[in-house]
Amino acid sequence: MPEGNASRFVDILLEFARYRTLTAAQISKTTGIPASAVYRHLALLVQSGLVAQTRRRGQYSAGPETLRLAANFHQEAMVKGRISEQLQRLSDETQELAAYLVVRGAEALCVDAIEGPQMLRCSYSPGRSLPLLKGASAMALLAHLDPQEQSRIVAGLGLSSEDADNLNHELQLVQGRGFGLSYGAVDAGVWGVSFPVFDDGGRLLGAVSTMAPADRAVRREKQLIASTRDAALVLGHGEGSR
Repeated sequence: MPEGNASRFVDILLEFARYRTLTAAQISKTTGIPASAVYRHLALLVQSGLVAQTRRRGQYSAGPETLRLAANFHQEAMVKGRISEQLQRLSDETQELAAYLVVRGAEALCVDAIEGPQMLRCSYSPGRSLPLLKGASAMALLAHLDPQEQSRIVAGLGLSSEDADNLNHELQLVQGRGFGLSYGAVDAGVWGVSFPVFDDGGRLLGAVSTMAPADRAVRREKQLIASTRDAALVLGHGEGSR
C-alpha cells in the first residue's frame, strides 16, 4: 500500500476517535482528503469491520473491530499495571531491584523494573534487552520455552559444541529446580534469582527477577528466592512455578 494511502486510512480512523458519527463530507472537510478518496477508503474500512454504516443514510461510526482493539488495549494496560504493582510489592519486601522480563526473539527484554532503596548497577532496565545466554533471568526464560524454540535459539547463539552442551546442561538444571540463579553472570558482583511466569494453560509469559549485590544477597538468599517465587505465582495466577 502506498504511504499516502496508508496515511489517509490512519487520518480517517482517527476522526472516529474524535467524533461518534461522521459523513464522508465531514471527513473530507476535516482531513482535507478528497471526497472521492474518502468514499474509497471508507468502503475498505467498512469491509474490514473498523468502520460501520449507521442506520442514518450516509453516516458512519467506529466498527465492531475497534471494540476488540479497545479491549486488547485495556487488557494490556491492566496487565502492565498489575506487573508494576507486583514488582513494587516485591521490591518493597526485599528492598532490592525487581524486574519483569519477556522473550523477544533470541533476547530477554526488560519490560519493567523497580529499584530498591539502594541503586544497583545492573544491565537490565526497562526497554533494554540482552541475549538469552547467561544470567538468572535469561536462564529462567530459556529453560522454560517450548523445546523446539529453545533449540532454535541455542543454535543461533553461535556457541561452540562444548559451550552449547554446557548451556543445555545448565538449562536442564534450571528447569528441574524451577528457577534461575546466578552470581555475577551478567554484571560483576550482582546476584540474581528469576522465576518463570506461566498463564493458566502453562504457556510461558515472562519471568520475575530479583537482583542484589552478591555480598548482601548471600545473607538472605532463601528469603529473596521465596519472595520472588511468590511474586511469580501471583502474576501467573498460581502458575508461576511448576
